[in-house]
Amino acid sequence: MKNICIIALLFFSLSSCSSFLEEYSQDLSRVETVSDLDELLLGGVYHNSGYIYIANFMYHTEGSEGLNLFINFMSDELQQNTETGYGDLYSESVFGYYTWQRDVGITLQGNSVGTEDTDWNLMYQYINAANMIIYELPEVEATNEDDAADKIRIEGEAHFLRALYYFTLVNLYAEPYAPSTAATTPGIPLKNTSYIEDKEYTRNTVAEVYKQILSDLDRAEECLSQTERKSLYRADITATYLLKSRVYLYMQDWENARTYAQNVLDRNSSLTNLNSFNGEDNVFTSSSPEAIFSMGGHFLSYYIYGYDDYEDETPFFISNDLVEAFDEENDLRKGIYITETPYGWLYKKIYWAKEHYGVACSVSDNYFFRTSEAYLNLAEAAAMDNDEATAIQMLTELRARRFTSAPAISASGTALIDLIRKERQRELCLEGHRWYDLRRYTVCEEYPWSKSFQHTFTEFNYSINYSETSRVRVYELEEYDKAYTLAFPREVRDFQNTLATNERPERQPIYTSENQ
Repeated sequence: MKNICIIALLFFSLSSCSSFLEEYSQDLSRVETVSDLDELLLGGVYHNSGYIYIANFMYHTEGSEGLNLFINFMSDELQQNTETGYGDLYSESVFGYYTWQRDVGITLQGNSVGTEDTDWNLMYQYINAANMIIYELPEVEATNEDDAADKIRIEGEAHFLRALYYFTLVNLYAEPYAPSTAATTPGIPLKNTSYIEDKEYTRNTVAEVYKQILSDLDRAEECLSQTERKSLYRADITATYLLKSRVYLYMQDWENARTYAQNVLDRNSSLTNLNSFNGEDNVFTSSSPEAIFSMGGHFLSYYIYGYDDYEDETPFFISNDLVEAFDEENDLRKGIYITETPYGWLYKKIYWAKEHYGVACSVSDNYFFRTSEAYLNLAEAAAMDNDEATAIQMLTELRARRFTSAPAISASGTALIDLIRKERQRELCLEGHRWYDLRRYTVCEEYPWSKSFQHTFTEFNYSINYSETSRVRVYELEEYDKAYTLAFPREVRDFQNTLATNERPERQPIYTSENQ
């Protein structure tokens, strides 16, 4: 084989001036068979499941931690528990994201900056592993028909995952895709070689990154259309269609967004009917009829789910913005997706329930693909493409399974677009879509939209006699704010001088108070 070894575990050097895109190998093992490559794909490219559980009154972490969960704290979906101070340390861990700081690793006191590049590095680590698998595949011999089929499937999955990670990175660390400026807008570095390159990396444009994403998805489609679905936890042709629909939607390519959303529904148009939900388990599980693909764990629930009789002891509640979005009568999602308590609204769509301590949810709150998104993608693309009848049809079919009696839709033009956007906010809440939607709406050529909203952060201090003082700070994200794009992590800025960073502004509170 051309590569003498392929890695079973990748990590990045964080303490030297080395490029974050260089691979370093540990626990080396030679790949000899197709099965070896499949194991490397599963262990080195897929983001594996992880969860938090309680044992002996202590929190424990099992498996991989959540990837990019901070996007939920930057959006308008969550608000801090400002009453009890429970989980103060956990609130502080996302302070920089929650308050839209330029340096997201900044401490609450503002006197130092912690690690910022964990998720950035992890995604490039997965990309590098995918690069190696794609490079090695032609060198591994298929000894039978099953091996030959597996090689095709492995190649398709590797291209799908590489596209997914690049898509995530470019939507965090570059401005949203605007058709008129994408060719000149700085994006993120692309690296698709399987070997170490002794060079300084520069940023590819947003258009170049999207071109790479679509190239990977085209190859994934070609490969995975020849194979059968292996499991919910492995990418297949339906997941590829849905991701392509999402990518084209972000690019405002309405025709292709429609085509691929319809391809999803042609394969699986099933929806979970909330009218028959018994409330005894998670709303969505691995057996849900609309589940397409799941990757990762459910760490978000740790921040936003109250347990047992202590619903006040959760670091974050559902925001007033999200609660108020469920403003139509008979919407079952208000009460099932989110639940009201005397203390605040809690998230119950995907969570670790009190009767299931130590047992992982069967689907992720991180990368979870559902047919619901295909309905919404098709509705939006059709409305933008002046086919309001199809848009209304898609919304009507979705809402029939979300309301006890769904109101008829008579909206048109801007009002219909607003309804579709609100349906996305409600249906896809806290599944990682909202922050990206808020970004892309700002550059929508036909219906541009942005909003201003605030986050309140309360710092609790406990004196020796247990009296409590608190400092309240209010931060605001303005319309069309530059903070919709993250600055590159500080570690990357320090060691990659050729990567000019984004102009994310310093963020100061608009209001501060000290209470005794």
